[in-house]
Amino acid sequence: MRLVCLILTLLFLNIPFAFAKDILFDSPIDLIYKKDCSLDEFCKEFVDDLDIEKFIKEHIESDYVVVSLDECLNVAFKNNFNIRIKDKEYFSEKYLYQNSLSKFLPILSTTSYIADYSGQILVGGVLRDNFHETAISVNMTAQHDLTQGGRLIFEAKASKYFAKSKKHNLNFTRSEVVFYTTKYYYEMLLAKIYIEIYLRNLIERNAQLALAKNLLKSGFGTNFDVIRSQNFSLQARAKLIDALNNFRLSQSRLANLMGIDVNTSLMPFEDEIRPLNLVDENLETESFFKLALDKREDLKAYRNLINYEKQLKNVLITDFIPKPLVNFQQQFQGTADYGVNPNYILTGLINWQPGENTIFGTITKINAQKEKIKQRMLEFENKYRNIKQAIIDARSTSIFNEKQTKINKERMEYSLHSIKLAMLRFNYGKGILLDVIQAQSEATTARVEYVASIIRYNISQAELLFNCGTISIDEIIANYKP
Repeated sequence: MRLVCLILTLLFLNIPFAFAKDILFDSPIDLIYKKDCSLDEFCKEFVDDLDIEKFIKEHIESDYVVVSLDECLNVAFKNNFNIRIKDKEYFSEKYLYQNSLSKFLPILSTTSYIADYSGQILVGGVLRDNFHETAISVNMTAQHDLTQGGRLIFEAKASKYFAKSKKHNLNFTRSEVVFYTTKYYYEMLLAKIYIEIYLRNLIERNAQLALAKNLLKSGFGTNFDVIRSQNFSLQARAKLIDALNNFRLSQSRLANLMGIDVNTSLMPFEDEIRPLNLVDENLETESFFKLALDKREDLKAYRNLINYEKQLKNVLITDFIPKPLVNFQQQFQGTADYGVNPNYILTGLINWQPGENTIFGTITKINAQKEKIKQRMLEFENKYRNIKQAIIDARSTSIFNEKQTKINKERMEYSLHSIKLAMLRFNYGKGILLDVIQAQSEATTARVEYVASIIRYNISQAELLFNCGTISIDEIIANYKP
């Protein structure tokens, strides 16, 4: 039994971190005899040697920038390309609205000419010889179409509502960036913690494989144990590689959202995950619905878009209204010898055409615009229904993930206690290696599910805040405790 215990103790020998990278690629592991160290004491010493950030750097082969959630939010808010695009769209429509207001101003124009006449000219039947005169004319005109029967008023209102819808779209894009930055950051943090979990799991499985081979050589083991250990080692290696890949993908996804070089390697500031409490899920569902109806920027944008379509309908109706026109003209006419004298002309005109193509052209356009308005209202209702569904989903997910987090935390604590008992039994020769292996596997699974449930809870909290239209950088940072 002593020999067995001595050999089994090799499973948890102090493997320096320098071997961590080699472990991933099937390099041999040098195990050192450590007779004066119990199994549980050795595991603690081994865990303290892990440097996850160094391991990630070596395998991703890139220097990284350590960031926190608040730093990512501030950078994304300034540099995100979708925000910058929506910002330009808004200001473009804002200037077009100002242009529509300028059409209420009168049209001013001026013309002038100077003509030099010389030679002979017939005046009143008398032919004048050696005629020479310089004629001067200056004409100033002010014209106002009096809103073209109200058409300019409705066009200006339509432009105003359209510009406001673009502004709300800009604000909605900002809230989207806040939500997805939070989401991608926590997904990157989860991937980092997964790497740590699966790296420990891989080293344990490789140590188990080395032990199984040693037991086989010493006559205490079987080929079945070796093959099973090889399978566990390959599974652990695959999970670690997958975690490394997910971490790299999460880095580029977050960097792209932040508007920085997508090749930038970001590293979360935290090593552990804490719950992000943002919303009280105990509120009535209708309260969340009302909040979304009042606060969601995309719904505000759609309301303005509906008003925009209504004003376009009014523009078409003005085709049936007579269009008055006022024209004022002041002229200065004369010659260089006799001087220039003013005269004034004031005219009023009314133009009326009963619609386009004998009324029917305008009527069909108005009917088409009415259907467009109904379409927009249905789109608004459909969007609101989708938002309500998203609120229900996020609220339910948040509630159940909070419960799962508590359960998984207890499960993780029990699994760690199970490892200690398995090791204690093993050190005193009362247990077998399989008990320790199973306890370690259960602990790995429990921790994976525990951190995953916290991440799902944090993301669902942020999503619920986003769905209600109340998400902001200040709201996230106020509850962010790294």
